[in-house]
Amino acid sequence: MSDKRSERPGPRVPLLAAAGFCGNISWQLVLPVLPLHLAHIGYSPAQIGLLISVLSLVMGTVELQAGFIASAVGRRAALVTGFSMNAICLVLASLARSAGAVASTLGAIGGARAVFVPPLQAAVAESSTASTRGRVLSMYWFWASTATLVGPAIGGFIAARHGDRAPFYLASAMSVLALPAVAAATAPRHARPRGSFRELTGVLANGPVVRLCAACMLCFSISGLWSTFLPLQMARHGLSVAVVGWVFTVQGCLYTLMQIATGRMISHRRADWLAPAGIVGMSTAAVLVPFLHTTAAFLMLGAAYGASFGVIPVTFATRVTWRMARDSYTTAMGVYNSAIDYGLFLGPLLGGALALISAVPPFGLALPLGLAALIISRDPAGTARVADAED
Repeated sequence: MSDKRSERPGPRVPLLAAAGFCGNISWQLVLPVLPLHLAHIGYSPAQIGLLISVLSLVMGTVELQAGFIASAVGRRAALVTGFSMNAICLVLASLARSAGAVASTLGAIGGARAVFVPPLQAAVAESSTASTRGRVLSMYWFWASTATLVGPAIGGFIAARHGDRAPFYLASAMSVLALPAVAAATAPRHARPRGSFRELTGVLANGPVVRLCAACMLCFSISGLWSTFLPLQMARHGLSVAVVGWVFTVQGCLYTLMQIATGRMISHRRADWLAPAGIVGMSTAAVLVPFLHTTAAFLMLGAAYGASFGVIPVTFATRVTWRMARDSYTTAMGVYNSAIDYGLFLGPLLGGALALISAVPPFGLALPLGLAALIISRDPAGTARVADAED
């Protein structure tokens, strides 16, 4: 049965989108600078891949408990705590130099982000029905993804002018700016007084959801390879950190523009072919990186990658929520985001191991990862019928 109150986004959706923007830009400002910052203080490509993977490993592990955390302390408290810790740990990460300190601070950032990302997305999903969820999630991701558009360029520009640490400080300030929005848009406590381990096992026992999350993990493994090793590859050709920031900005522009288009296509029952098209596009773009040498070529490839990658988050998140009961959205989004971050852990880790051979093999890994994602993401049961049943 359709919930008519959810046919249109409520007034809290813009606040949630604003918080999503702040949370996203707090990482996007740092994303293109972090590998170069670690290289400047003496770490090799293999070590950089390992250190960056720590953040995603911790984030993915904590996200499995997102439903329990939000239910135990309240969604508002979880969001406020997560954003606050994210702000503090970003500053600490800019100051860390030893391997232990860098790994610890990056892991702490991952844990903080794991506390606020799933309940934020669950709150947005609860503001819609199955038939409108693609549009509502695409609206949220559109505004949140504008951070992907402007964040890298700002981060690269600031790093070029004021040093590697400056983007970390601005990122911390953006995380603080999210606090009023999440406080206003969420209730002090979740509707249920506590979470349940049975709810988590129920999500993990749902075969279609597990397949979707596994495919999403492989897609984000490719993303992890791209974001970690593309700046290093560009630096090998003498391109500056500012140029790296612009490539990520062009990528972010196409990624952002695809959000609204993706939501509209999902609402017309076109979710089945969107994910395969995105997987093929981003895999192909990653494989081509070692063959490029000029700024123009990297800009064009960044645009192609951004357009392909842009269809992945909304498509997979919508299909996951179609398979779950409304009361389980926070846990389901926790598992979904955990898959994303385990992918972002595996990509840099495997790429770092291959980087011991040379700078080229990490990008070739995108081919088997993309092929596996294509096979796993197939949905023989038909996602449209599930959405119709929920409505």
